[in-house]
Amino acid sequence: MGYEIPDDPQSALIPQDWEFLQKAMPALSGDGYFTREKGIEFTYVSFENVIDSAEFNPEHWSAIAEIIYKNYDGFDGFVIIHGTDTMAYTASALSFVFQNLGKPVVITGSQLPIFHPRTDGISNLSNAIHIAAATSFHIPIIPEVMVCINDRLLRGNRSTKSSSKDFSGFESPSFPVLGSLEQSIKISEEYILEMPRDAFHIKPEFETNILIITLFPGFNPDVLNRLAHDEQLKGIILRTFGSGNAPSTPSFIHALELLIDNGKSVLNISQCQDGFVDMKKYKTGSNLYKCGVISGADMTLEAATTKIMWLLANGTNTYLPNELMQNLKGELTNS
Repeated sequence: MGYEIPDDPQSALIPQDWEFLQKAMPALSGDGYFTREKGIEFTYVSFENVIDSAEFNPEHWSAIAEIIYKNYDGFDGFVIIHGTDTMAYTASALSFVFQNLGKPVVITGSQLPIFHPRTDGISNLSNAIHIAAATSFHIPIIPEVMVCINDRLLRGNRSTKSSSKDFSGFESPSFPVLGSLEQSIKISEEYILEMPRDAFHIKPEFETNILIITLFPGFNPDVLNRLAHDEQLKGIILRTFGSGNAPSTPSFIHALELLIDNGKSVLNISQCQDGFVDMKKYKTGSNLYKCGVISGADMTLEAATTKIMWLLANGTNTYLPNELMQNLKGELTNS
C-alpha cells in the first residue's frame, strides 16, 4: 500500500506507515465502525523501518512470527498488511513456521496504493479484519494463514501471484478458495484445516542455500554438475515440463544423480501453474523418480520454495524426502 510523492506524479511508489493508513481508512479509528459498532479493539505493530515487500527475506518472516507468538494469547486474530509482490511467499512461509495455529492469520494488501481514488486496499483490509475478528461477525474461525484479496480468501500456501495489474492479483490454482467476501460472507468450512489440540509454538528458522532452476529446451546439465560440488548448496527446486518431465539424456540423469549423491535435495515441481507432478506417468519423468528426485505434487512455487527452506532448517526426519512429500499444512494434494 505505497504512495506516490504528491509533488511528483512520476515518482516511484514507496511504503508508508500505519498512521498514513489510518487517515485513509477512518473505520480503523477509535470511534470508527469496527470499534464503535463491533467492539473490536486493535493493537498495531510495525517494523521500525517500513520496507517494500521485494526487500523481504526469511529474517522478516521470523520477525513477524515472533510478534504473533508473543501476542498470541491476547488476541482473537491477526492481520498482516503486506506488499503483494512477495505476499504468497510470506503466507507460505508462515504456514510452516506456525505450529498448532488455532487463530486466523490474514495477510492482505492492495494492487493500487491506498491514496488512489480507486484503491482496492480499503476493501481488502476491511475484509481481512472480518476474517480475523470472526466471532464478532458470527462467521467460522479459520485456524490458518490466509491471503485475503479481491473479495476472496485463499489458503496462504496455495496462493500465487498471477497478475501485477488486476485487482484479483492472486490465484489458488490447485485448491478451492476458502471463502467469498461479497455482499455476504461465505466460508467453505469443508476445506478448512482442523482446529489443533496442542499448544501453539513457532519454528522460525530457514535455510537459504537453495536454488530454483527452470528447465528449457537446450538446458545444459553441466550447470548441475558444477552445483553438485557446491558445499554450501543444500537443495534445488527443479521446475520441469508438464507433469514433471525432463530430458532423459544420460548426461542430464548423471548430473541429477551426482547432485543427490552429494547430499543435495532435489524437488520437482511443474512449470504449469495448474499442474501436478506424476513422475511415473511418462518415461521422461520416471527417470527422475528412479534417481531420487522428490515429487512436489501440486505445490505452488512459493510453497515449494518456503517448504524446502523450512524443512532443511527444521526437519525431524533423517530422510528429508518423506517430509517434503508429506502434506504438512494443506500445501499439497497427495497422489
